[in-house]
Amino acid sequence: RLAEAEETIESLNQKCIALEKTKQRLSTEVEDLQLEVDRATSIANSAEKKQKAFDKIIGEWKLKVDDLAAELDASQKECRNYSTELFRLKGAYEEGQEQLEAVRRENKNLADEVKDLLDQIGEGGRNI
Repeated sequence: RLAEAEETIESLNQKCIALEKTKQRLSTEVEDLQLEVDRATSIANSAEKKQKAFDKIIGEWKLKVDDLAAELDASQKECRNYSTELFRLKGAYEEGQEQLEAVRRENKNLADEVKDLLDQIGEGGRNI
């Protein structure tokens, strides 16, 4: 019976040694996995910081785009207003040119009439 107990103890000791080796191997694997987790966490944190930086840059560019779009709209509106004003001024200019031409014709007619009257007065004075 003692031999059987010693055999059982020896068997259990072998199992303990095997379990210790397994425990040691698993402990090493856990440490390796923890290092991988730490590296992955570090990479994830770095990526998150970069993403936040990109988001900030994108936000700034969106503001710039919005500002430029508003500026473009204002410029286009101003351009339309100037085009309308130009059209109005061209019409007024053309009307003024027509009136000027009419006044010139009238002035020429009146000058011709004055000349004719002066000629008639001159002839009338000679006839007397």
